[in-house]
Parts: sequence; C-alpha cells; structure tokens
Amino acid sequence: MASLDSIISDETSLSSSSSFLTTSTSSSPPSFLISTSSSLFSSSSPSSSTTSSSSSPTSKPVSSSSFLPPKPSIVKTTSNKRKTMLYIEGYQYQLKDYNKNKTIKFWRCAKRDCGVLLHTNLNDEFIRYSGKNINHKHLPNPAALEIRDLKEKMRQRAETELVPLQEIAEQEVRNGLLTGDALANLPNIFEIGRGLSHVRQKNLPSIPNSSSFVIPDKYTRDYLDRDRLLLHDSTDPHFQFDSSDDIQPSGRILIWSSDIQLHLLFNSERLHMDGTFSTSPPHFAQVFIIRTIHHESFYRHVQSQGLSSSYLNNIMVRNVIKQAMALALVPPSHVQVLFNKLGQELNDDEREEISGLLQYFKNHWMRQVSIWNVYEIPDRTNNYSEGYNNRFKRRLQKIHPNIWHFIDSIREEVHTIHDLIQQINSGMPPRTKRSQTRTSERRIKELYDRFNQNKITVQELLRGLSFYVANKK
Repeated sequence: MASLDSIISDETSLSSSSSFLTTSTSSSPPSFLISTSSSLFSSSSPSSSTTSSSSSPTSKPVSSSSFLPPKPSIVKTTSNKRKTMLYIEGYQYQLKDYNKNKTIKFWRCAKRDCGVLLHTNLNDEFIRYSGKNINHKHLPNPAALEIRDLKEKMRQRAETELVPLQEIAEQEVRNGLLTGDALANLPNIFEIGRGLSHVRQKNLPSIPNSSSFVIPDKYTRDYLDRDRLLLHDSTDPHFQFDSSDDIQPSGRILIWSSDIQLHLLFNSERLHMDGTFSTSPPHFAQVFIIRTIHHESFYRHVQSQGLSSSYLNNIMVRNVIKQAMALALVPPSHVQVLFNKLGQELNDDEREEISGLLQYFKNHWMRQVSIWNVYEIPDRTNNYSEGYNNRFKRRLQKIHPNIWHFIDSIREEVHTIHDLIQQINSGMPPRTKRSQTRTSERRIKELYDRFNQNKITVQELLRGLSFYVANKK
C-alpha cells in the first residue's frame, strides 16, 4: 500500500498547492488533509475544524470514495513467446482471457500460484483489481522488466540485422546499463547469443545445398521491399535479359542492381571492375564487381613465382618489377620498347630469376596494352574497387556467407548507396585525399610535364613513375 503523501501527490485532482478536502463521519469530528507542494498535514482538533470551516465557507463535504488509491502505472513488456505482458510495481501479469463482450481484458500474475487478478480495457489501461486478493504471495522483481526488454531488443535485432548473434547480445548488454539485480539474474551472455539463432532462422528460408533453388520474392526486391533489385537470373525466365543469342552459361548467374545504380552506370565515362572469391556464397564461384585492371594482379604473380624474397631484399630485382608495373602509366606507344629493355641492368643470375615473370607478362599483358594502360586516365589505380571490396567484406562479417545472408547484405548495401547518392546530390563534397596521395599525384604530374617538355626521356619517365606503384597508401 502506498503512503498517504504518494497517494495525494500522484492524484491529479489532489495535487494542486493549497487544496482542501474534507470528509464527514458521524462518529468523529471533521478532519482536513492539506496538500501544499509535497507536504501533507493532518489536523483532527475541534478548533482546527472550526477555523477551516470559517475560512473556507465554500468547502463541501466529500465522500470517502474520493480517497480511492490512484490507478497503478502500467508498463508493457514482452514475454519470451513475444506476447504482451504488463509490469506493475515490480510484478508481471499475463493475459488470461476476455469478458463475454470482448471489451475487458483479464490479467493474472505471472506466478501462477499467486492468484492476483486485474482488469484493463482494450488499450491495456487499468480498471480495477478483481476479487479481494490484491496482495501478492511473493516479492516483486524489479529486474524482470529490464531483462525482458533487453531480450526483446536482442530478438528484434536478430530478425532485422546481419550482425553476428553473439555480438548483438554483448552490445545490448553493454548498452542496457543494467542494474546489479538484472545482471545477477541474466542468463549467461554466451547462452543468450546462441539462443537467438532460432529467432533468426525463423525469418530465413532453408539454406540450399546446391546452386539450384528458388529465390523468394522478398529477396528479389530492395531493402524497403518496394523496387526491383534482382535484374537477372540465368535459371529463371522471369528474371532474364532479352537476348537474340542462345548462349547459355555453364553455371547459374545472378545479377543485382537498382535502377538508380543502373542510371549512374550507363552515364559513367569509366568503369572499375573487380572479382572477389571470399565473399561468394557456397555453390557460387565468384562475386564480380566493376573495376579497372592494374598492377596488384601482377604482384600476385610475383608471389606465385616465389619472388617475394628477392623483391624485398634485392633492390635491382625490385626496380625491374616495379618498372614493369609502371608500364601502365607511360604512353602506350612506348610500352613495347620499354618492356624489351627491362632487366638490362641485371646480372645473368638475376635475369634468370625473373625470366618466368617477364615471360608471363609478355604472354598475358603485352597482347592488349590498351586494356590495362591508364596513361592520361585520371583514376589510374583500382583503389576504389579494393576499398569497396574491403567495405563489403566488413558488412558480410564472414567469408562465404550463406546465400540469404549475402542477398540481405546486398539489399542493405544498395540502401546505403542510395542514401549516399542523395547526400551527394544535396551538395555533400567528396572526401579529401590524404596528404601522401596528394603528394604522389603532384610528383607524377611533374614527371609528365617534364616528359612532355622533352626535359626527360621516356626511360627516365618510367624509372620515376616506378617509385609510385605498389606502395600501400
């Protein structure tokens, strides 16, 4: 039972300063309850009664029903089965039934042997306790509301986010700022994370065991479930481009893009393309994103040839390899001559060591110089593609995610890109390049200016440009 001062100060009609309420009984003299700010005074002396009567001639007797306890404050929470529960003064209530007309809800204490019942309207507003038993047989549990609300936030995130479940559990516990009581009653944090898996699985189709599966409609549209996102599915006639040829791919090909992204793509002057393997779902070989070809793939072949140690320790070998990479930056008309001169300054053993690498370069790159040469192209590296691939990997948070996790990540990524496009269209400036990048660009421009003014030879240009390739920014 609440104390008298809390009853008065919580009741709206009784809380105004200097209000006077009287009660009349036949067996005792009148008494006065005076609420001034938060203080309460009670007087039962005859003289006080006379004084109050004379000073407040307009006071009217009020029946004892005016002193009914105020309606308790109700907080809604959610059960483990996602059903609404009521939390009142440390006690939890579950819905028991409705009245015959379905206009009143009957609630019982969550402790089944307790027996306390109450009634609410359909908006879960308190009406009254039911019966004479309004005292619980057990102590209140204030921590229960904290724990239930915490678990519900975890469940909601597990349903709508792709963050690992254990990470969701740990983040919500940290953000919840739980009391000591709640932490003491909270299940093991690792068990909570594992327990969320069934919540996530309910919203996912079954994981396919091959590349042959049906994509639900939800996964063909964008994050808002509004516009198309799946453009092409080589196994589904409903998602195929019109084509006059009958060439069929050897495997399944899925293509995603929004119409906004397509519009930007078709109006772009340069394309960056890149293929990745670690982000591909099981039963799919590769994820392909549009990028430009540059020296990073050549360096991977340096590694495969067992030249990593020589590249690191032998400055002569390193200079030749970097000059081969820098051929992408010189005028294409000079590439063949410069390539033929690579390695002239090396001794016989060093030339023999890199002969396989130069043969690979000749066979795979020298045939179509125009494809990889980026002379006079503003964006000379694939840093954009590499950076984007890394960001997409962080979004997936795992290698070879299942197909539904992968598609969900694409949907979220497209939504983020749309927001970024809106910001750019609203005047957001591009990111400022780092100081080291700006310095390298100025020096490369200076080398080009000197070459165009015949101050340096094309061989000197290649040597100067080689200092700015294969350097991690």
